[in-house]
Amino acid sequence: MRRLVLVAGLVGSFVLVGFVGWGQASTGGHAAQASIPIVILKAKDGETLALARVVIHGRAFPFLIDTGSSKTLVDDALAKKLHLKRVGKPIKVTGVGCSESASKVRLSNWSIGGQALPSTVATSSMIAGAGGKAFGLLGSDVLSHFGSIGIDYTHGVLTLG
Repeated sequence: MRRLVLVAGLVGSFVLVGFVGWGQASTGGHAAQASIPIVILKAKDGETLALARVVIHGRAFPFLIDTGSSKTLVDDALAKKLHLKRVGKPIKVTGVGCSESASKVRLSNWSIGGQALPSTVATSSMIAGAGGKAFGLLGSDVLSHFGSIGIDYTHGVLTLG
């Protein structure tokens, strides 16, 4: 998946340092609207990434916000680290100009900015360039749960609902 390869390279180089010190986060119920701090990274070539702190089983991990992805993706390293249960048979995932085999894993007991996320089956695949760092990609399958979202790139805020 070439798009993931490019994104992961930028993530591996710049992002994970920005998440040091985020520590543990509280989880809570849904609010009518929630504003969540995010990290915005810009590369010299103009590429821009928005990352949110997603808490899974009480541990925080950086996830790329990708409204163009129909499915949430969890790097294999993260799935193994958290002992996420595999669900069903491997599937074929397709990106821009390529395809590969991937697993499906159950994500539950997770949240973003204190907002509980719905239990879901996510795709688990190795994200090239991740260097074994545990992270994921938050897709529209989960983001659509909030009805609407907004990304304020200037102030680094994700608005849910």
